[in-house]
Amino acid sequence: MADQRTLEEQRILLQYDKPFTSLEDYLEVGGFEALKTSLKMKPMQIIDLIKKSFLRGRGGAGFPAGIKWDGVRNNATGAHGHAPQRYLVCNFSEGEPGTYKDRFLVQKNPYALIEGMMIASYAIGTVNAIICIKVISQREIAILKRAIEECRQANFLGDNVLNSGHDFPLEIAIGPDSYLLGEDRAQLEVIEGKPPWPRAKGIIPVYVGLYDQPTCVNNVETLSTVPYIIRNGPDWFKSIGTADSPGTMIFTLTGDVQRPGMYELPLGTPLSTLINVYGGGPLMGRHVQAVFSGPTNAVIPADKLDTPLDYGSMRKIPSGLGSGGYTVLDNTACVLTMGLNFSKFLALESCGQCSSCKTGTGRITRGLELLEAGEATEETVLAILEDCHHIKGAGHCYLCTEEGIEIGSIFYNFPEVIVEHLEYGCLKNRHLVMPKIKSFDEETHTFTFDEAYFDRCASEGKYINYPGE
Repeated sequence: MADQRTLEEQRILLQYDKPFTSLEDYLEVGGFEALKTSLKMKPMQIIDLIKKSFLRGRGGAGFPAGIKWDGVRNNATGAHGHAPQRYLVCNFSEGEPGTYKDRFLVQKNPYALIEGMMIASYAIGTVNAIICIKVISQREIAILKRAIEECRQANFLGDNVLNSGHDFPLEIAIGPDSYLLGEDRAQLEVIEGKPPWPRAKGIIPVYVGLYDQPTCVNNVETLSTVPYIIRNGPDWFKSIGTADSPGTMIFTLTGDVQRPGMYELPLGTPLSTLINVYGGGPLMGRHVQAVFSGPTNAVIPADKLDTPLDYGSMRKIPSGLGSGGYTVLDNTACVLTMGLNFSKFLALESCGQCSSCKTGTGRITRGLELLEAGEATEETVLAILEDCHHIKGAGHCYLCTEEGIEIGSIFYNFPEVIVEHLEYGCLKNRHLVMPKIKSFDEETHTFTFDEAYFDRCASEGKYINYPGE
């Protein structure tokens, strides 16, 4: 039987329109009842419940949260042969252009995140829980500090929580405004007081994480969902979304639509519904040309807009959910220009540990600039495609693979655009903002972007490693 609930009725995290500005607001709607329930359960019962719900991480990879929790809980190996000291880290870096969901969620309700972290801390058996957030997110830092203190005063975190005999500390770690802060292994480096440089491949935080101890790293949205699953049960959660991707996701919709914004929808909702129903579609007389799923996934052409927004379906087209950020381009925009913006971003954010990444992103960016200027040759195109192929999987982290996938997909899906640029350069002079979001006005559905990003990178000493330089 078809689900008769509307998409709005299936919302989980944004079911209340007004933000929770005090702990009392959250308690009035059943806040922290899930924590009370959890403390009456055995830790593995909670983990089994999360596994049964098939909650997948909302930070990009979509890895099942319960399996990650289980891995950390049952890892009996600590550093240097000692008993393990387990950690929980909430990844609140949100550095991907086109994404704003975590900041928006905490502005609406920081208490669900705190409750989810306390439940996870109990289930995993942690000695400490840490929220790692960028220094530029001052509004969210202030909200979290206030909410944490309220919860500490109410004994929902800290020592002997709710007289259970369990201590659940929670602290905030401040990191730099670096894209790589969102890479889980680089984030652990920052918490340890080091630069945001990803650790070598094969070092998995579940086994060797913070201070070489078993560590669970989960996204803000993932942890905020946990209390609702505990409260309502895994079957309720699986009644929303799809079998492959249960529950909802908060989508950030930017670009050429009439109503940009933040929309929580059941996973499995078609991308066209997000764009045309919630985003109002493109301006009159225009049509969607392409959709960028951040800088991490293949660009989505117009003939794939009916693809369901779930992990399996997006992988088949092939693209990805990423962290739920979608930037729409209509037919007045140049898809190569947006690709160049993302390529420059990745080249600037590459830390330089892996020469294949720093030089590869630099060569690709330079080739795209030549295409834009009408100075490229067929050899330029071949060189770009060769670099896209060879840099995939060549670095410590996923950054250079992102570059290869996204730029390669533009050449694959829009060959006519490449031919046009070879002959004439870019014929669409429209300026496209690289959608690194600073803020969102919910009333006017307006995003403010970091338009000074590229100039600021130059002043801060970030550079693109162009060939021959």
